[in-house]
Amino acid sequence: MTLGKRKLRIGVFAGGVSSEREVSLKSAAQVIKNLSPDKYDIRLIEVSETGRWLLHGTPTTLIEQTSEAPKTSPIPFEGQQDLDLAFIAMHGTFAEDGRLQSLFEILNITYSGSGVLASAIGMNKSKTCELVGRRGIVSPQMFELYKAPTDLDALDIQIQESIHYPCVIKPNASGSSVGVSLVDNKQMLADALSLAFAEGGSVLVEQYVHGREVTCGVFGNSHQTELTAMPVVEVITKSRFFDYNAKYESAETQEICPANLSPEVTAQIQRAAQTAHETLGCDGLTRSDFILSDDGTLYFLEINTIPGMTEASLCPKEAAAMGMSFSQLLDIQIDLALKRHN
Repeated sequence: MTLGKRKLRIGVFAGGVSSEREVSLKSAAQVIKNLSPDKYDIRLIEVSETGRWLLHGTPTTLIEQTSEAPKTSPIPFEGQQDLDLAFIAMHGTFAEDGRLQSLFEILNITYSGSGVLASAIGMNKSKTCELVGRRGIVSPQMFELYKAPTDLDALDIQIQESIHYPCVIKPNASGSSVGVSLVDNKQMLADALSLAFAEGGSVLVEQYVHGREVTCGVFGNSHQTELTAMPVVEVITKSRFFDYNAKYESAETQEICPANLSPEVTAQIQRAAQTAHETLGCDGLTRSDFILSDDGTLYFLEINTIPGMTEASLCPKEAAAMGMSFSQLLDIQIDLALKRHN
């Protein structure tokens, strides 16, 4: 893509301060590898683990800026005014929760993906499930903890009387299954809570639903363009759930795309993913995750407003099943970002 006679200047943002930093760096590497140099002038901007902004003049040349910045309020790199678009390849806290998007809004930088409000809500799993539930899409039963309980006996009773064991304990605002545990009994609660609260100040205790893990990407700008649902993927893993290891490290995980489902069930999942995207007012590319239970009920789990772009990620696989290359998937996201901001 060009502006006039020059290439579009794209800044690919990577790294960050969250536990998903390594996934982000892998996403950014694949994005840079697949952005067409004939269309784009590509720059890599890395946010370090300490919140420092680093401008890579080329993917192999690092130019460190002189300003040190705190984790919660990074100072933009010099020369940010030269960018036509920021492609966000960051995940988790600060990157996917609306705060980075807020900074780009203040600086008047066009950026990929959803806006501030949709990003903030999408990062909050309980709020997302509440809003999507109003559109008739079922989620597992859950309750939220805002601090680590001192009385595990009381929590144990609450679990047994409401959602029962096994249950899922997970951070309310995190991704890549970081901090998620499948808990079978009271003896496992302390470690699971410690792991989840390490990711943030709010934790969900959620009903465990046994079934098939499926996911579906959607691209389009809510209330501006047509929303396109991508082919459904079924994830088959030997782990008890699709944890971090199964997502990024296990050679035994299978990702079947298109999933071996009936046309009716496939359409149901695609409609639910489109509904979640639209309900939150998302833009660009999202991916919604579901469990198709043993009795055929579809349970919505969460939405990812910045889906992974690594070699192992699901949305590129869905694009390939549509006959779309990785480069074309990136072009679509850039085009939607320009449409939204213009």
